[in-house]
Amino acid sequence: MASIRDVALKAGVGIGTVSRALNGTGYIAEETKKKILDAVKELEYVPNELAQNLYRKRSGFVGVMVPDLEHPFFSGLTKYIENELYKHGYKCMTCGVDKKFLKQEEYLEMLQRNVMDGLISCVDLAVDTDISNIRRPIVCMDRSWGPNVANIHSDHRRGGLMAAEALLKGGCQKVVQFMPMPFDNWGFLERHKVFRERMEGEGRSVLEVYTPTDRMVFEYSDWVKQECARFIDYADGIFADDIAAITCLKVAREHQIDVPGKLKIVGYDGIPLTRIIHPTITTVCQNLPEIAKRCVNTIMQEIEGAKLLELEQIVDVSFQEGGTV
Repeated sequence: MASIRDVALKAGVGIGTVSRALNGTGYIAEETKKKILDAVKELEYVPNELAQNLYRKRSGFVGVMVPDLEHPFFSGLTKYIENELYKHGYKCMTCGVDKKFLKQEEYLEMLQRNVMDGLISCVDLAVDTDISNIRRPIVCMDRSWGPNVANIHSDHRRGGLMAAEALLKGGCQKVVQFMPMPFDNWGFLERHKVFRERMEGEGRSVLEVYTPTDRMVFEYSDWVKQECARFIDYADGIFADDIAAITCLKVAREHQIDVPGKLKIVGYDGIPLTRIIHPTITTVCQNLPEIAKRCVNTIMQEIEGAKLLELEQIVDVSFQEGGTV
């Protein structure tokens, strides 16, 4: 393989001149630049990416931490983040934390050691973890890691109201909503709060069932199935994340309960699976492409040294009409 020295000899210039021409740093006469590019083409020279990154004091990698790579929402989000990073010339280093905070600690150490140029986190910060000494950019999605860490999230308040309006319009009187146990750092719980307030404001009953957050998708679905069977004859409306909503639809079928005649179901997230099954799940959709774009654009700005960043960015949601309401 040709080296940068070979290119310099072919073009009749110094190695530093070739480096500046290829990296776009410093002034190079057009005639000289043409000689260098012609030499690069003729010799089929491929720049050493590792050497370039060391020169720029960058690794070319951005870490992405998600709770569960098996979950369709986070696997979809990771795909869009990876695509956006690629547009900026970066690679994606993905980690499913899944309550294993040792993994998170290792990732943060990698960030501190400059193995990664930045970190996009979709998980909670482990208790007693200090990130004040980390001098690399961190951006969160739907989590709060402190007042100086950018947080990109959906308009959960609007999403909760959308779900409530759908079930109110459907005439639901006794509603069950599946939701995680309230936790201060979980801004996405706002959807459940406003949903309850809107329903109770209209005199409707809302029963909250707290879901586990430490189970993989299929284990979680099995848990929801057991809980849903307890309330299936009581409720005439259900609000839950998409996985739970799909599971509740399955339980209703097993109990020969008509959906949406007797029971109405509204999901949240908008994962593709909701559009594959029959009937299509009525759900509130988070805009994954836009969330991913905002996360990547923000981390890129921080990597480039931008100071005045929008620390809270809210992405709009949309409503998917389906056959469960």
